[in-house]
Amino acid sequence: MRNAITVKKEFNAPISEVFELLSKHSTYNKAFAPVQVVRVKNSADPQRPDGVGSVRRMGFGPIKPLQEEITLLEENKRIEYKLINNPLVKHHLGQIDFKEITPYITLVTYKIELTAKAPFVSKLVLAQLKAAITLGFSKLAKSVAS
Repeated sequence: MRNAITVKKEFNAPISEVFELLSKHSTYNKAFAPVQVVRVKNSADPQRPDGVGSVRRMGFGPIKPLQEEITLLEENKRIEYKLINNPLVKHHLGQIDFKEITPYITLVTYKIELTAKAPFVSKLVLAQLKAAITLGFSKLAKSVAS
């Protein structure tokens, strides 16, 4: 069985602006501080180094044990990524969907599926992620309000 969370947030900005913001790894430094995110591998697309195939590491200070790889990037529609090289996780998929409500309001739906190898850990980690994403999206939404 897969455990999952979903966070929805409206941004008072055009879909292209919101997509551009959330498709950059550096954005997550602002949204999820004090967690730090750094790109360690560029995508093959020089126009979008944070695109498909890029890898980011996350953590605190010099210790960044989590690695995520971008697996799908459909402009103004969807971003998907997976956790890689993590012995504690069986399955992890992050999916960020973008929907235009009006030309100046964008609905972002962030879904994470997670199955940890240790029992009961998945629900705990997902609860923490949901709280962090909800807070982070609130910060970002205020920063881009038109």
